[in-house]
Amino acid sequence: MSFLKEHEKKDQQKKVSKKLGDEMPFFMTIVTLLATSGFGPYTIFTKIKELELLPNVRIESIRILKKIDILGKDPLAVMLETKGKVSSDFGEFLSGWVSSIQSGGNVVNYLTTKMNNAFELYESQQKELAGKVQTLIETYMTMQIVVLAVYIIITATSTDGVGTPPGPDDFDPLYIVVIMPPLVSFLFLVIAHRLNKPKIKELDWKKILMFGIPGVLAAVAIMLLGVMADYNLYILGGGLIASAVWPALKFKAKYTFVIDAESATATIMRDVAEARKANLGPEKCVIRAKKRKDYGLFNPVGNGIANKLEWGMTLDDIFEFIKKHVSSFQILINYKVLFEIISSGGGNVNTLDTLAGVAERMHTIEKTKREQLKPYVMVGFMLIAITGFTTLLVIESLTSLGAQLETEDEKRAALELEAKSRFELLGIAILVQSWISGLFLGKITTGSFSGGF
Repeated sequence: MSFLKEHEKKDQQKKVSKKLGDEMPFFMTIVTLLATSGFGPYTIFTKIKELELLPNVRIESIRILKKIDILGKDPLAVMLETKGKVSSDFGEFLSGWVSSIQSGGNVVNYLTTKMNNAFELYESQQKELAGKVQTLIETYMTMQIVVLAVYIIITATSTDGVGTPPGPDDFDPLYIVVIMPPLVSFLFLVIAHRLNKPKIKELDWKKILMFGIPGVLAAVAIMLLGVMADYNLYILGGGLIASAVWPALKFKAKYTFVIDAESATATIMRDVAEARKANLGPEKCVIRAKKRKDYGLFNPVGNGIANKLEWGMTLDDIFEFIKKHVSSFQILINYKVLFEIISSGGGNVNTLDTLAGVAERMHTIEKTKREQLKPYVMVGFMLIAITGFTTLLVIESLTSLGAQLETEDEKRAALELEAKSRFELLGIAILVQSWISGLFLGKITTGSFSGGF
C-alpha cells in the first residue's frame, strides 16, 4: 500500500514538473523584465500571483508568498527551500536567482541568460514536436497503403480465387478496406489530439452539426430514394462538401486572424521599444504603434486598444478587451507582460527592447513550425486521392474479374450487379475516410480539429 502511495506521489510530482516546465520560459521572461525594471523578488511574486495565464507558476508563487506573509520567513530563504520540492528547473532557477542576489553579482544578466537558455530549449522542443508530427503523418499515410496491400494479398490467396464472391459463411476481404481505414483514422485522431495541443478554440460543434447535417441528410435521402442511382457517390461527396463549407469559412477567418495577430504583436512590441528610445511615454508608444493600418484582421483590435488608452481606461480593462477577441496564449502573455510593466512604473528602454526580442522570437518559432508542417497538407491530400483511386481501380478489377470469366449470361449479370454494389460500397467508404482524413490533417497542422474542414 505504501509503495502504491509512493508511486502515485512520484507520478503526480512528474506531472506537476512537466506543467511547470512548459511555463518556465514565460515565467523567466516576466521575472527578467520586472527585475530589469527594478523590482525585487517579493514584488515580482506578488504580481505573478495575479497572473492566470501561468496557473502552475501562479500556484507556486502563492505558496511562496504564504510562507513569507504568514510564517514571516525571509523571501530568499523561502526561495531556496523550493529547490527539490517542485520542478527541478523551477527550483534551480530560484536558487541561482538567490545566489546572484546574495553574491552581489549582476542579477539582470543572470536572469537574461537563463531566459535566453529557456527559449533555446523551448525552440528545440517545438522543432522536436514538429518532427514527431511529421513522423505521425508519414505513419498515417503508410497505414492507408498497408490496408490496401493486405486486402489484395488476402483476396489473391483466397481459396475461391480472385474475383469470386465469398460464400455466406466466408469473411469478405472487402470489409478490410471498408472498416479498417476509418478505425485507423480515429486512432490517429486520438494520438494527434494528445500530441498537438490546440492554440485556437474549436468551433461550436452544435453549430457545425446544425449547418452540416441537412446537406448530408439530403444526400442520403436522394441515395435511398434512388432518384439518381448512377450518381450516388457524387451526391454523397457533394453532401459531405456542403457540410464542411460553413465551418471551413468560419475557421479560416479565425485562423487568419490569429496569424495576423501574432505577426502584429511582434511588430507592435518592436515599435513600442523603438518609440520608447525617442523618450516618448510608454502609453504614447503603445498608442502610436496601434495606430498603424497594416495589421490585417487584427486592425480593429489594435485600433481599439489605442482608443481605449486615449480614453483613459485602465490597463486591466484593456487586457480583458483583448482576451475577448484573442485566445492565443503567446499573444496574451506578451500584452499582459507589457501592461504589467507599464502599470508598475517600469517601461524603460532596456525592458521594452527585451520584451520586443522575446515577442519576435516567439513569433519566429511558431511561424517556422507552421512552415514545416504546411507541405504535409498537400502531400496528405495527394496521397488520399492516389490511394483512393488505386483502391477503387484494384477493387473494380478484382470484383469484375469473376464476371468476365463467367460463360453463362444469367450468372454474369448477377456477378456484374454484385460487383457494382461492392464498388459503390467501397466508394462510400473512401469518401467518408477522406472526410475523416481531412480532420486529422487539420488537427496536425493547425492544432484544432475544426481546421480540418
